[in-house]
Amino acid sequence: MKIYHKIAFLAGLGLVLSGCAPSPTFLNPASSIATHEANLYNIILIMALLVFVLVEFCLVWILIRDRKQKGDDELPRQIYANTKLEITWTVIPVLLTGVLFVMTFQTMNSVAAPAPFATDINVHVIGHQWWWEFVYTDLGIKTANELHIPLGATVQITLDSIDVIHSFSIPQLSGKTDVVPGQTNHMWLTADQTGVFMGQCAEFCGIEHALMRIEVVVDSQADFNAWVSNQQKPAVQPQTEEQQEGFKIVSSLCDSCHSLNPAEPEVKVGPNLAHLFSRSTFAGATYDLTEENINRWLHDTQPMKPGNKMDLKLSSEEIEHLLAYLKLLK
Repeated sequence: MKIYHKIAFLAGLGLVLSGCAPSPTFLNPASSIATHEANLYNIILIMALLVFVLVEFCLVWILIRDRKQKGDDELPRQIYANTKLEITWTVIPVLLTGVLFVMTFQTMNSVAAPAPFATDINVHVIGHQWWWEFVYTDLGIKTANELHIPLGATVQITLDSIDVIHSFSIPQLSGKTDVVPGQTNHMWLTADQTGVFMGQCAEFCGIEHALMRIEVVVDSQADFNAWVSNQQKPAVQPQTEEQQEGFKIVSSLCDSCHSLNPAEPEVKVGPNLAHLFSRSTFAGATYDLTEENINRWLHDTQPMKPGNKMDLKLSSEEIEHLLAYLKLLK
């Protein structure tokens, strides 16, 4: 097999296999918003499919009916100015477009943000290269990459960026909204079922755009209340000598970019660390948050996420001390 045949084969195989990987889609809705969007999409798809089948059937039928016969050298009969046909193929698309317009308008009204209520969850989402910061403005909580919300609650979201244009998208729960520097945007979401729902920055924002992911954890109200209660607690204080050494490193070397205050008012370069090990992921929800992965990260962040802004050089002993303390932050 020639080399370009091999390349084409591998490219095609990769394309096919990529479709086998699970990915978040609004066609598997977990909220009323995504359900309305999926219903509209399915109706448009069915209408387009019917039009396609009808047009192709007529085309094939005409080609067969009017094909050149053996010994027939004359031009076929020419048809001009068939008023009935012209009216038909003008009126039908206009009617279909009108129907689509009405359904689209109804869907837009259905997914429009509701009026705010005192019971709503208010979250300030801040886009960074390349991670998401979540500030629960009414609860005194600041976390990263993992957004916890209670089942059935209305979540009012305010969106800002501190660097470049991002786009906040959780397909199974809501549409996407751009996150623009110097411009505050708003969106809302809700969830009809518990679980973990994946999202992604949907606007190219630099070298690690593909690794700027989002996890939305939909909890029961009781579990959400327990999570809030834990997140509001101050960071655990070190107990052992090794943990104290790790705390000193966080307080001296890391405090310019990270904070141990769960309600830190200042926007930092890096995520809040007050309850780091209560999360399941880190580095833009790219890696599982395990002791082994954090150890790798502290030794050298760039191989795991090239281009990130953390460039802290620590000795193996310092990393051991730091990890001993970080593990307490749950």
